[in-house]
Amino acid sequence: MRILFHGPGTSTYLPEIRLPNTSGLRHAATDRLIDLKDSHSLTSNRGNLIHGEAPARIFQCRRRLSAFANLGTLHRIFGNRLKDVLPNHFDLIVLSAANFISPSRDLTRLRDALNVLGNAVPFMVLGAGMQGDHALSELHPSVQEILDIYNRRAVLFAVRGKHTEGWLHENGFTNAKALGCPSMYVFPQSILSIDHTAAHQAGSAAKILTAGYLTIKKGRNFPRGQKLAKALRGARASYVFQDEFFGYGKIIEEHGSFNDATNMGDRVGLNRLLGSAAGISLNIENYYYFSETAAWRQVAFGHDAYIGDRFHGGVAALQVGRPGIFLSHDNRVAELTDYFDLPRMTLDELLSEGVGTAIRQRITAGSVAQMKATYRGRFQQFAETLSEHGVKLHSSV
Repeated sequence: MRILFHGPGTSTYLPEIRLPNTSGLRHAATDRLIDLKDSHSLTSNRGNLIHGEAPARIFQCRRRLSAFANLGTLHRIFGNRLKDVLPNHFDLIVLSAANFISPSRDLTRLRDALNVLGNAVPFMVLGAGMQGDHALSELHPSVQEILDIYNRRAVLFAVRGKHTEGWLHENGFTNAKALGCPSMYVFPQSILSIDHTAAHQAGSAAKILTAGYLTIKKGRNFPRGQKLAKALRGARASYVFQDEFFGYGKIIEEHGSFNDATNMGDRVGLNRLLGSAAGISLNIENYYYFSETAAWRQVAFGHDAYIGDRFHGGVAALQVGRPGIFLSHDNRVAELTDYFDLPRMTLDELLSEGVGTAIRQRITAGSVAQMKATYRGRFQQFAETLSEHGVKLHSSV
């Protein structure tokens, strides 16, 4: 099967020249955080890399005849010929989605591409989810239309959890089916190897990988970042950026603010800036920004556990067999953690309990066993559903 994967599965620049056997470029080597901004535009939130790459990693397909692409961009290039061009090259289109059911999203380009494409190539949707709780009428018209297109025409309209499934069914999109996020199915053996022992033995001295919203004052979600900073005081924590550092001001323009070889930011300068903003003495051990997922997973492997405010940051840790506690601020994290029985708590609870207590109470032999039992069932359902639509997985449990 020849598959077109629509989604931010890579942070490489795609060449505009139309020659066979050409490939995209990585961003240029840099020692400044600000120079990552152009590359960031390829995927936006870097957590998109974790879910965007997942279907292409696990679906069996004719790999030399399959590709990543953006349907909106292809529509801009080919116009109405899109419905004639794509069937000559692909047997299936896979759209890896995330938090697009939100009033803040405008998906006009994707809607227009899907309308031109019609039923020329079958397509499926994976991982679709809600951001907040809104009335259907509050969504941009393009998002409302896309939901209708997915419901009527997708061979599979898979959403990330029961909350999204229920909301869609209530609004008439009854073909939506909860199957979780595809990123959870890439490395099942790693997830089934997760153990609580090392994190328990380390306790409050555990090496923690975290992510969230460490920002300067007036930055997006500043109160959440401030609480996270205070909760991690004294912990051996490393922080993974996704996009928040672009609002940090002059520091990101300084040479030496980023080491591209190690994916690390300037910890001294960043601790000083963010600690001052949070009103505490901050001592994060390392700051990371990743442009590809293998490096992300390798860093996660060097930690005992993940405790953070970004779901896909935690998935990177689960994918290498490290346990995680997910900080749930809204329905996005809650829905996914509930679907897979992953430990979650609020930032206020972490701030009150501390890292050591959180690990002892939430990463336990019982919670890990429950998660694994639930995961086996979820994986099996995912694999069987895909098989019903002619797609086999490389992974298995």
